[in-house]
Amino acid sequence: MKLYAETAGLRARQLLGDLGVLAWTAVWVAAGLTLYRLVEKLAVPGARVEQAGSNFAGDVAEIQQKVGRLPVVGGELQDPFGRLSGVGRTLADAGATQQEVVHQLALWLGVVVAAVPIVALVLVWLPRRVAWSREAGAASRLRLDGADLELFALRAVANRSLRELHKVTPDPAGDLRAGEFEALADLELRALGLRAGSPRGG
Repeated sequence: MKLYAETAGLRARQLLGDLGVLAWTAVWVAAGLTLYRLVEKLAVPGARVEQAGSNFAGDVAEIQQKVGRLPVVGGELQDPFGRLSGVGRTLADAGATQQEVVHQLALWLGVVVAAVPIVALVLVWLPRRVAWSREAGAASRLRLDGADLELFALRAVANRSLRELHKVTPDPAGDLRAGEFEALADLELRALGLRAGSPRGG
C-alpha cells in the first residue's frame, strides 16, 4: 500500500485532506470536552448535598453517643437520634447519586457530540483513501515488476474520459493498435499519482 502519491498535485491534495480530517477531529474532540466540563458543573449541588448529609449524620451520631451516656433516659433518647443520623446518610447518598448521574450524562453527551461528526467524516474519507492506497500500491508493484505498458494503456482507455484521452493523443485506439502505449500508460499512472518515468517503491 502507498500512503501518498508521487505526483506533487495529488500528494498536496492528499496531505491537505489528511490535515483537514485531523483538524476536524481535533475541533470536535475539543467541543466534546467543553460540553463535558460544562455539564459536569451541574454536579456541584450534589456534592454540596452529599457533604451536608455526611456532616449532619456525623454530628447526630456524635450527639447520639453523648446522649446514650445520660443516666436513666439515655437509652431511650438514642433511637430518635439514630433515625436522624439515618436521614443524614440518606441525604448524602442522594447527593452522591446525583453526582454520578451528572457525570454519566456529561460523559455520554461529550462522547456523542465528538463522535458523531468525526465518524460521519471518517466513513466518507477513509474508504476512498484506503481504495486509492491499495490501487496505487498494486500499480506501483506492477510497474516495478516490469509490467508491460500495454496494461496501463488499456486501463487508461477503459477508465479515463475521452477528453483526458485526447489531451495525450489524438488517436487512442490507433496508438493501441500501433503498440504506442507510453502516452496512455503515463496518463493512467499519473491519474493514480504515480510517475511513469521514475518508478519508486510503494
